Amino acid sequence: MGIVALMYYRIEISQTRNGFARLNFPGRVIALEATQHVGPVWLVGVLDPTSDGEGSVTVRADNAGDAVWRVAQATVRAFALLTNSPIEDAIKSSPDDYLTNLL
Repeated sequence: MGIVALMYYRIEISQTRNGFARLNFPGRVIALEATQHVGPVWLVGVLDPTSDGEGSVTVRADNAGDAVWRVAQATVRAFALLTNSPIEDAIKSSPDDYLTNLL
């Protein structure tokens, strides 16, 4: 069994822009923004300026912040699976642990 590197990441959820977050991975930054909704179904834009990639996902959530939080958690887990790297620390259950002054 070989040595597996831990995946380091940082989630930043904006306190000033409702429904906006940034995920920081080594060498990559991914921006998330809840842009529109119909009832509880939110469209969350995903932007990866590192590779000029962009897209969107839909998610059921109570509000824009919750929608971004759900996509942020899923993105971290997917990144860990795709890179075959265990997550450094467990993702905390509350988005309040990740609030920043991100504009």
